[in-house]
Amino acid sequence: MTMNEAKILGFYRKKKKETLIDIDIDFYREIYNSWDFSPELNRDLDDDLFEYLEECCREIPPKSPICIVLHLPEAIKNTQKELLNKNSFENYFSYRIKKLQFKKKKMYKNAVLYAAYGLIFISLATLMEHFIPESTVLSILEEGFFIGGWVLFWELFSMIFFHKGEVREMMNILRRLKNAPIEYEYKK
Repeated sequence: MTMNEAKILGFYRKKKKETLIDIDIDFYREIYNSWDFSPELNRDLDDDLFEYLEECCREIPPKSPICIVLHLPEAIKNTQKELLNKNSFENYFSYRIKKLQFKKKKMYKNAVLYAAYGLIFISLATLMEHFIPESTVLSILEEGFFIGGWVLFWELFSMIFFHKGEVREMMNILRRLKNAPIEYEYKK
């Protein structure tokens, strides 16, 4: 463990080997998006809560197991709501994972299209350069094909080398959150 990781972990409580992500709420409904009135099992998490959990996952080293701890007033303790919230968390992260998998699939499909169109544009430009007599209009068109082809290839490389890593990182965060145990601690 690096010095920086040790410093970051100092901000979190530990329980055995787990790093605890503490969330203080006043009632069960507070974890959900206030605009989402679908059944509790399918509700979206509050945007601020999701952002907080995501940032915690980025800070806590990937090899350190996490546990989400919800702190609530003891007066509202309800084991049925606890179970419902746990299932809600799992459903929400499963849904986000499926959306991200769809995005990843679409990204790969676009990458193939960018490669194909890029090759076509550069091939057309090369053919025009070698087989069509020079004229101002055709040389502008030829340069346009070269530029278009290279722009498409840049998009392809950007997708492969930059966006793919971001998607993979988010997928790991979502899986980590989905598999994290959720505990409840009640305060008087």
